[in-house]
Amino acid sequence: MAVASPTARRKLGIELKTLREAAQLNIEQAAGTAGISDSHLSRIERGRVGVRLLTLRALLRTYGASEEVAQRLEQTAADTTKRNDKDWWQPYASTISEKYASLIAFESEATSIKAFGPWAVPGLLQTEDYARALLRNGPARLRPEEIETRIEARKSRQAIFDQERPPSGWFILDEAVLRRRVGGPEVMSKQLRHLATVAQRPHVDLQVIPYAAGAHAGSLGPLVILGFAEGDDVVYCETYAGDLYPEAVAWYGDVFDRLAQDALRRSESLLLIQSAAEEL
Repeated sequence: MAVASPTARRKLGIELKTLREAAQLNIEQAAGTAGISDSHLSRIERGRVGVRLLTLRALLRTYGASEEVAQRLEQTAADTTKRNDKDWWQPYASTISEKYASLIAFESEATSIKAFGPWAVPGLLQTEDYARALLRNGPARLRPEEIETRIEARKSRQAIFDQERPPSGWFILDEAVLRRRVGGPEVMSKQLRHLATVAQRPHVDLQVIPYAAGAHAGSLGPLVILGFAEGDDVVYCETYAGDLYPEAVAWYGDVFDRLAQDALRRSESLLLIQSAAEEL
């Protein structure tokens, strides 16, 4: 099953937001004139949902868009509904959630990636054996073939850091991630050594929040913030209830900044990771 690219929806949303701001209208004014709810327009601008042609035309009239701009954006809107089978992750679409597929698509275009792992190593930093042990004992009861498919997808995701111009990565881990022996001592030792290697890459910042820091702002769980050259970050959260793309992006950015304040410096974090590996 192919999945429409969420990045196309996001680009359309950014253009619509630019037009609205140029017309000096706030969300409430624009939504009211177009006959939709404030929350729905907000989701359109953030690329969370597509936009119907009638709604798009109402918005463009509200913004006073020229005929040339209207025709271009109508074509862009039509493109967002197309299935793009050239995306590398499409073969995995039938075995992963649509929102997880969206995360992968967003990652491929992001210029910066921030992730917090409270209980496990973030997927972009996992070794194959560590990922396999997590999936075998995770909340979903996956068949062996499903596990292997997800591992292949995860390995393909990690290739973005091997690009000529990789995105910047900033990862924060709770010390519990280093101490929990996922897959046993050998698997965990290999994972920790991999983290130590990644931490020394020039485009990656890796920090650890030590137990001594006590309670911190990351109690809600794993968090990913994707940044883009044109602005408007995307937030992705994994929960037991399902994957989420929260609207309160600024709030989650503040959470990440507070986590960074509680974390050890890069050099101290590296020493802690290496020490944990040696203990195994």
